Amino acid sequence: MIQSTLITTLITACTFAVGAAEPNRVWHDIGRFLKTEGTVLRDRNGTSVQLRGVNLGGWLEWQNWMCPMDSSETLRDANPGHNGYDFEVRKLLTRRFGVAVAEDLLNSYQEAWISARDLDNIRELGMNVVRLTLAYDTMLKDDGTWRSDAFTHMDWLVKNAWDRGLYTIIDYHAFLPPAADQHGGAAGYWSNKNQMAETVRIWTKIAAHFKGNPAIAMYDLLNEPTNSAPKDQPAPKPDDVCELYDKLYKAIRAVDPDHAIALEGMWDWRSLRDPAKCGYQNVVYSFHWYNWGGKNTEDLRRAIDKDLQSFAQMGAAWNVPVFIGEFNHFGDKDAWKYAFEEYDRQQLNWTMWTYKNKASGSNSWGVYTTIPGKAPSVPNLVTDRVEDIRKAWKAWATSAGNFALNPMFKPLLVREPQTK
Repeated sequence: MIQSTLITTLITACTFAVGAAEPNRVWHDIGRFLKTEGTVLRDRNGTSVQLRGVNLGGWLEWQNWMCPMDSSETLRDANPGHNGYDFEVRKLLTRRFGVAVAEDLLNSYQEAWISARDLDNIRELGMNVVRLTLAYDTMLKDDGTWRSDAFTHMDWLVKNAWDRGLYTIIDYHAFLPPAADQHGGAAGYWSNKNQMAETVRIWTKIAAHFKGNPAIAMYDLLNEPTNSAPKDQPAPKPDDVCELYDKLYKAIRAVDPDHAIALEGMWDWRSLRDPAKCGYQNVVYSFHWYNWGGKNTEDLRRAIDKDLQSFAQMGAAWNVPVFIGEFNHFGDKDAWKYAFEEYDRQQLNWTMWTYKNKASGSNSWGVYTTIPGKAPSVPNLVTDRVEDIRKAWKAWATSAGNFALNPMFKPLLVREPQTK
């Protein structure tokens, strides 16, 4: 991991002006703009950069299993991470309190869940990137019109992360629109040309907004596209996903020729295409390495080795960098240590899932977790009053004294940097 001397270097000269209405603004420190070169990322000074960091899950997209949105157990969360729940929370609060109060409440949650202090924590762990997970309703209303504050939180995060030497990866995480079947399978979103075309329009606007901004490491187009159909429907075919990737790539390149673009495999290399044959340039191939079947350290190490072997073979054959957008080694400290060492040795880019989790203690699902016995209460969005909801959510700020660095990760996350 990056130590304080390197962090100081990274922070120097990293301030710039941000304006949500100025997508073509001039940015400082353009030399740190990342592009691919073979299987590595390099800045414009020619320095290779390995991205190591965390996801900001549960901030601009909500998943009830990991963030403290609601205790009523009445809201739909049938497909965690792929929408449904986001829409239900907003609808309930709007129905109870009106649009203005609902939005103010949600802002209070977001200001508590991730703050500047959290970015300090990430920097102090020696990390250099955050993966910013977005939802459809981060940007658009149910009727498909753009929210006036669509980029407000994004711009805040990108600026404040960059001020601390942290790149940002923009990840369209919960991409299913409200009109879509929230299982998102082959017969739902993936057969609806209008909904997929809307995704293209959304990415076009995001890319135009962040064009020329070196603080953005890459655009991560779709989160786990085949996992958008976990129940009742067949998953989309890889060819269907790759066809949408092709449309997204071309639309982004029309407005932003410079940023790297990450295409997620479903779940391995066989679901993607040779980028050279597609005419793709400056692309990264992304995977989520969750080895659910591992029963012990030996099992997990074998699975890690298998994933690494796939990179050694296909990354070299297709000449693309790899980004491990999410991974977990399930509470096995030795497996985590081995993974970190091997990822760094092979200069793989990675972001852990995730920075923060409402669970307590040494679970693997949060770099910061609640202190046992000190987890705040979760509001009941069906019955609680406005100020009670606000007070409950504010108590979930990391700085409120209820969170601590996960004891399992504490000895693993501060290590010597590897640079070339």
